[in-house]
Amino acid sequence: MLSWLDLETIALWAVAFLLGRSFILGEILPFAVAYTAAFATRNRKLAWGIPLFSIIGLFTMAEGQLLWSNVVAIIGTAALPWRITLTDRRRWVALPLMTAAVIIVAKTAALLLTSATYYMEVIVLFEAITAGILTFVIMVAREALEKQISPREFSFEDMTAWVILGVGELIGLSGLQLIGFSIAGIASRQAILLAALVCGIGGGAVVGVAVGVIPSVATLALPKALAIYALSGLLAGVFRDFGRVGVVLGFVTGNMIMSVFLMNSDQALLSIFETLLGVAVFMALPRDIEERMPLKSLGRLGETGREEFDGSEIKEWTAERMNNLARVFEEISMTFAESDPIKSDGAQPVYVGRIMEDIAEGLCTNCAIHSTCWEKEFYQTYRDFFNLMSLMELKGEVSYDDLPVEVRRRCLRARELGGVVKRVMQTAQVNDYWEEKIEESRDMLSQQLKGVSGLIKNLAQEIDFKTVVDTELQTKLTQECKDLGVPVRQVLPVVSDTDQVFIRITADACLDRETCDNILAPAISCLMETRYEVSYRKCPRGSWGTCECTLARAFNYKVTTGVSQLAKADVSGDSFNIVTLKDGRELIVLCDGMGRGRKAAQESKATVNLLEELFNIGFGQEVALKTINSILMLRQRESFVTVDLALIDLYSGELDSIKIGGGPSFLKRGPRVGIISSNNLPIGIVEEVDFPTEKRALIPGDILVLVTDGIIDPGKLVDGRGLWLRDYLAQTNENDPHRLSEMIINKALALARGEPRDDMSVVCARVEYNIR
Repeated sequence: MLSWLDLETIALWAVAFLLGRSFILGEILPFAVAYTAAFATRNRKLAWGIPLFSIIGLFTMAEGQLLWSNVVAIIGTAALPWRITLTDRRRWVALPLMTAAVIIVAKTAALLLTSATYYMEVIVLFEAITAGILTFVIMVAREALEKQISPREFSFEDMTAWVILGVGELIGLSGLQLIGFSIAGIASRQAILLAALVCGIGGGAVVGVAVGVIPSVATLALPKALAIYALSGLLAGVFRDFGRVGVVLGFVTGNMIMSVFLMNSDQALLSIFETLLGVAVFMALPRDIEERMPLKSLGRLGETGREEFDGSEIKEWTAERMNNLARVFEEISMTFAESDPIKSDGAQPVYVGRIMEDIAEGLCTNCAIHSTCWEKEFYQTYRDFFNLMSLMELKGEVSYDDLPVEVRRRCLRARELGGVVKRVMQTAQVNDYWEEKIEESRDMLSQQLKGVSGLIKNLAQEIDFKTVVDTELQTKLTQECKDLGVPVRQVLPVVSDTDQVFIRITADACLDRETCDNILAPAISCLMETRYEVSYRKCPRGSWGTCECTLARAFNYKVTTGVSQLAKADVSGDSFNIVTLKDGRELIVLCDGMGRGRKAAQESKATVNLLEELFNIGFGQEVALKTINSILMLRQRESFVTVDLALIDLYSGELDSIKIGGGPSFLKRGPRVGIISSNNLPIGIVEEVDFPTEKRALIPGDILVLVTDGIIDPGKLVDGRGLWLRDYLAQTNENDPHRLSEMIINKALALARGEPRDDMSVVCARVEYNIR
């Protein structure tokens, strides 16, 4: 229960005073009666204070019948429930109905004593319904207060109830001034600035419109403040990323622009002064004010302390739709593959018949003996023309003298016949060439559609929307960071599928950009009782705004690398990438594109970049490589790439090696050297490719060496096998990856007598303990 005359009680009385001034449309007073019903009837210690201060507020705004009818309604609402025993469950229905009934009785009686009209009775009925609804709403707010729910943990209903109560208070502040400045105006500005800081553009604009409309609710006049507050809230939200200063600058800019256009000089000056006062109060608010705001009001994350957004239904639906789409592409591919060819192997009769028709239409149509040749003696004419075409194919050109005697005797246009047949046959040959091209394109399109179908199927297999937010840990870390004085705005612990906890932190930007490493990481490590490091950061360019970083459990191992390359031509066709993945694995990829030069470089570089992106978004090794293979298969020209891929788990030290084409890799442990090899075809040649994985357990000091064919091939001149590098690594004591990669390049170049036969690339990776 609320204690006697503490700050909370005084605050409740102050709210009662303001709601006693909260008239709607100049003659309706639902807030004060509803507030009295919700609070005064619950606590006997408030039973006299809330009605009293509501009536005091009422005396500052009303007089005559309006005043006394509302006084009676407030007193009746405060007194009547104490005469009736209600259970907590029935109270939620009974109090709103009782409030509406008291208003109807009190105000109808007042109307009967004066001049009652139908319109006035409708107003009374409207006021009673509104007060009943508000009673229920304020009871929700009262319950949140009694349960001492933190504003940050407000449900949507709690937040809505307190917002409506705040609207009533803002209306009650109308007309109150402090040294000539409107208290309502200053409070409105506070609401907009806070909304813009917490919710951004949408929150600032919506609250700006809302507080701009409030004066019109009370006075039936459309205020200029509506446009001023709306634009100011919008601009304040735009600059939210720059922190409080950015929010203030955006708000002040919008306020000054609209004030100058919509107000006279005195009003504009007064508005600017009120804005500056509101800004001063806003800047004086506690730094952790955002943490106290009801950010979870649009849906709480669950009662178990860990809410899992696995999206299982969405996942299944999406995967099903993608598989359906893949089947569509597969069906289209089969349609192209199974359709009748434009020209089959036995297409000679069709080809000859088309030439015959062209000759008959072009040369013989207007001939006097056309019917004799093409109707009575059709078969003889057909044989003559077939022989003529055969002769044309042999000699390339037929003159009048080359024609058979029978043809010269029978044909009236025999001297033109050779030229016409030549032109028609040339046209037919051109058509035949393009038909063959269309046939090839159709086959290629069928293969490409089949490849797209396979690509979509691979993507569907890897869909995973699973995200787990540990809300219990979030609350604990937020409170402990606050107790330690660690400057954070938001802490979000996210649990991965492997139960690894990633902690995403939003904090105010720092000057030196080292707060993440020097303050946040040690503090979280202390709270989590295990070492955490910054795995990702996004800092603003200046010292304004917010900084975002992700902390992950510190790795047990680290990998230092060295790379050396030598191109045979101007551009090396080999590409590599070394990146630490989000799941705590070191990805090392070395690709050799087909051939040399710029085209090979493009193929290998695209493969390397795609592999990094696919691994980073959570694709498995096999699916990522199948996806790359499907993409390369879609190319019209032949394009394939060898892939030497190594994944080192930085927590366990386990190596996953996948080799697709190319030469062997080497694992050096002191004087001992192991070989990792594979006989697979390069990626992008055949549709079905196996990707066997070889696992090795690494220990600190191990060095993994990845090379391309340009390094291995020169040694074949020496030992016939190209395994010279194994012996060279066993003999050297060099442990620095960069120097070792240079030594290998120099040795291979020496074996090639200074003339590399192919592009040369070496990647050396040394595993060490991660000690700071």
